[in-house]
Amino acid sequence: MGVTSSQLCSLLTKFTALNGLNTYYFDPKTNAFRGSWKLKIYCAIHHALCVLALAHMSYSTPSNMRVSVTVLTIGGTMACCVKSCWEKAQGIRKLARGLVNMEQKYFAGRPSGLLLKFRYYMKITFGSITLLRIHLIQPIYMRRLLPSQFYLNVGAYWLLYNMLLAAVLGFYFLLWEMCRIQKLINDQMTLILARSGQRNRLAKMQHCLRLYSKLLLLCDQFNSQLGHVAIWVLACKSWFQITYGYEIYQMVAAPKSIDLSTSMRVFVIFSYILDAMNLFVGTDISELFSSFRADSRRILRETSRLDRLLSMFALKLALHPQRVVLLNVFTFDRKLTLTLLAKSTLYTICWLQSDYNKLKA
Repeated sequence: MGVTSSQLCSLLTKFTALNGLNTYYFDPKTNAFRGSWKLKIYCAIHHALCVLALAHMSYSTPSNMRVSVTVLTIGGTMACCVKSCWEKAQGIRKLARGLVNMEQKYFAGRPSGLLLKFRYYMKITFGSITLLRIHLIQPIYMRRLLPSQFYLNVGAYWLLYNMLLAAVLGFYFLLWEMCRIQKLINDQMTLILARSGQRNRLAKMQHCLRLYSKLLLLCDQFNSQLGHVAIWVLACKSWFQITYGYEIYQMVAAPKSIDLSTSMRVFVIFSYILDAMNLFVGTDISELFSSFRADSRRILRETSRLDRLLSMFALKLALHPQRVVLLNVFTFDRKLTLTLLAKSTLYTICWLQSDYNKLKA
C-alpha cells in the first residue's frame, strides 16, 4: 500500500491524533478531514497528562542532569505540538489538505519511482523499530536511571516519546509527499517539452506550472508551520546521541564504572546507531527535495520552447528557497546531520573528560 493511499493517510492522521498532535483525522470514505468534539476533549486530556508527566519527571529527579535535559527537549517539542494543535489558523491541517487534494486530483495511481519508494519503506522500518524499542526494551534500561516510582516514570516517558515520534512521522511524510508531487510534475514537464508534435502544448505546460505554483505555496507553509517542532526534535535527537555516546565511551574508557549487563550494553550501542540512522533518513529526504528542485530549474533552463512562459516561471522559482529551511535560519540537509553528529561527539568527549577522574576512581 503506497503512502499516498487514502487508508494510509487516515491511519497516519489517527496516529498523530492519538498522540495529541491534531483534533482531526482523514476520512477515506468522504475524502475529507473531519474534526469532532470528542477528539478535542481527548486531546485536551492528553495534553494535561503530558504536562503532569513533565512535571513529575522534573521534580522527581532534579539532580539528574541527563533526565532534566531530556525533559527540557521533549517538553519543548510538546509545547510546539500543543500550540499547533490548538491554533486557530490550523496551518498544518491546511497544508495536509492541500497536499492530499493535489495527490487525489492530479497524481493518484502514478508510480513514485524507486528512490521515493525506498525512502518510504526505510522510514516505516526505522519508525517501527523505534516504537518497539521504546515500548519493549527502554523500560528495562530506565530502571537504572529512575528506580523510584518506576511504572509511573515509564508511563510518563511513553506518553511524551510517542508524541515526539508522531511529530517526526508527520514531518517526514508531509515532506515525502511534497517530493513525490514535485517529481511527478518534473516528469510531466519533461514529457511535454520532449515531444515536438504534441497538441495543446502551451495549455498543458500552463497547467503544469499552475500545479507547481500551488506546490511552492505549500512548501512555504511547510517551512513556516513545522520549523519550531523540527528544531526541538533535532535538539532531542542530539541529546540522545550525547547520552548514549557518553555511555559507549564509558564502556571503552572505564568499563568497570558502568553498571550495565551485556544485553543492555548492546541496547545502548544499538540505540545510538538507530537514532543516528533516523536523523540521517530525515535529512536524506530533504536532500532529495533539493535534488528535485534542481531538476526543475534544469528543465526550465535547457528547453528552447515556450521561452517567455518558462522564463517567467524560472524567475518565480528562483525567488523561493531551493531547500527545506527551518525558521528561515537552518537548512535541513545532510550537512546539518553531519554537523549535529560531530558536535554531539565533541560534547560527549568533553563531558567524559570532566568526569574521567570520578569514573576512574
